Amino acid sequence: MTSKPKAVKEYLSSKPREVQQRLEELRSYLQLADPKAKEELKWGKPAFTNNGILYVYAGLKKHISLHPTPSVIAAFHEDLKGYTCSENTIQFPLDKPIPKALVIKLAKFRVFEKLEKGIGWK
Repeated sequence: MTSKPKAVKEYLSSKPREVQQRLEELRSYLQLADPKAKEELKWGKPAFTNNGILYVYAGLKKHISLHPTPSVIAAFHEDLKGYTCSENTIQFPLDKPIPKALVIKLAKFRVFEKLEKGIGWK
């Protein structure tokens, strides 16, 4: 039986190479939004936190997922057309580039709503 990762680096290295590369790419964009944020695992997935959860992300077989909050997804509904989304998840296919400008815009909005408006994780 395989044990669950206990740290972000361990989670990242447990994924196939293509998924690792995409996770590192997404991770670098998310870090730009709040350089003071800490990384830790939440529910077995990498998360950025700053006085609470900002966003969680994960790597799967065919996509990378970003979990901001429902309010972020609602605020950028038009920008997210063309991506598979749920109330709190955005999927970025592995076979397409991750939209750097869009991810940074989403992440900065989430940091703003968390740190300036006190909107917590839902």
